[in-house]
Amino acid sequence: MARCITATTFLVCSLFAGFSGGCASRVPTDEIRAAILSGEVDDLEKRLEETHEEYSEMVTALNLARVRQMDGRWADSARAFDEALAILEEYESRALVNIRALASGAGTFLLSRGAESYFGAGYERSLLHTFNALNYLMLGDIPGAAAEIRRMEQRQAFWLEESQARIEKILENKEKVYDSPEELPQGYSMREILSDEAVRGLVNNYQDAFSYALGAVLLRLAGDLQAAGVNMRRAMTLDDKAGRFFEQAWPAAAGGASLKRRDVPPLPGKRPDAVSPAGKRTRKRPDTQEVTIIGFTGLAPSLGVENVRIWVPVVGHILIDLPAYTQRAVPGSTLLASGPARKQIALHPLLRTDLLAYRTLWDSMRAEAGFAVSRAVSRAGIAAGAYLVAKSNSATRDYAEIIGSLTMLFLDLTAQSMSSSVRNWETLPNTGYLAGTRVPRGAEVTIASGGSEQRIILPEEAQGIIILATEMSAANLKVYHVTY
Repeated sequence: MARCITATTFLVCSLFAGFSGGCASRVPTDEIRAAILSGEVDDLEKRLEETHEEYSEMVTALNLARVRQMDGRWADSARAFDEALAILEEYESRALVNIRALASGAGTFLLSRGAESYFGAGYERSLLHTFNALNYLMLGDIPGAAAEIRRMEQRQAFWLEESQARIEKILENKEKVYDSPEELPQGYSMREILSDEAVRGLVNNYQDAFSYALGAVLLRLAGDLQAAGVNMRRAMTLDDKAGRFFEQAWPAAAGGASLKRRDVPPLPGKRPDAVSPAGKRTRKRPDTQEVTIIGFTGLAPSLGVENVRIWVPVVGHILIDLPAYTQRAVPGSTLLASGPARKQIALHPLLRTDLLAYRTLWDSMRAEAGFAVSRAVSRAGIAAGAYLVAKSNSATRDYAEIIGSLTMLFLDLTAQSMSSSVRNWETLPNTGYLAGTRVPRGAEVTIASGGSEQRIILPEEAQGIIILATEMSAANLKVYHVTY
């Protein structure tokens, strides 16, 4: 019997080491953050490429796509985003019941939330298209950028339907519903954050004013003023700061209280000049040029699993694994922009991925908590069953408690090791800014962050310019631009 116990212990340790080794091959969150904050992403990109080749998951494709984008590799980034989309669409089109889903569901129910593949929260699925639109924009492919914005709109509608169906299913199954974050387990670190008014006050867990405001800008460039107006009004409904952005970028569009006056202005063209001495009316270029600035700072919070022990009658203390943002968002520095004579250009923060992440977590908590408790009770039941079987056998009766404890230890270690595989889109920036103004033709625009500053002189022949700035760290700012 002692030999049996030794073998069981060896099996537990071996399996735990195997799970840990599998997770260790992924690029750790700390390494991702350190590389981005240093501004040196070449080695990180290679690591992420290797990880994506090995796992071919949606999240590995998203992380790779964003790192390539930060490095200005627009076409390569677009290909990675397309791979992420293909994985997502395959998941969404999959039958409700199949072998793959059943296997994942069984692991999620019995062992850990980490047994289930991650296919992105609603806001991540939407931002996939928003950020891919930037690739096409910087490549000068305006129709391609507009197409991604339309996909973003469709994704929003699809996620709304999916979220509603999920809520109805939870209510039908009568899962435990938490009416307030204060009702969550006392040891759970996310209770205070989920109670924050900024989180609870969001309209929903997937729409962001940034995507719609950027969509209005890109659809206008594509010549679809009607669709641009729809996006503009959606953005203004979601966030008052979007209204201030449009007031500065397109004062004629957002200047009135009536929606009828909020029509998107056409692109600037040549305007009539004075009548020439020959009596002919001539046209010349406007004296000013449009400037649109898209800025990103910080890094999104990192998703993981937090293990909390709670008391359950009869069973006693059990280990439940709840999703939690184990590493908070990196806020980043304040991004600054200025035009001629150092006149400040207001940057409006329209994207806060940390708030979207926390709101999504709260909206899903009624289901997550129920599943976590079910998993914990199931593991405890298996351990109790092993104890009873051993107790009923005269050869193992004296070791029944050890066998029960080892079984519980094995299941808890397995659950904890699998939990470390829960990952989200960690290279996503935390804050997204938009700014819009007009400057004298050929003027200089300055983008600054911390100790880094870059200046761009507008080409005089352009109607306007779009500047994309990403703050890697306070001393490392990457700036790209495209004209139209």
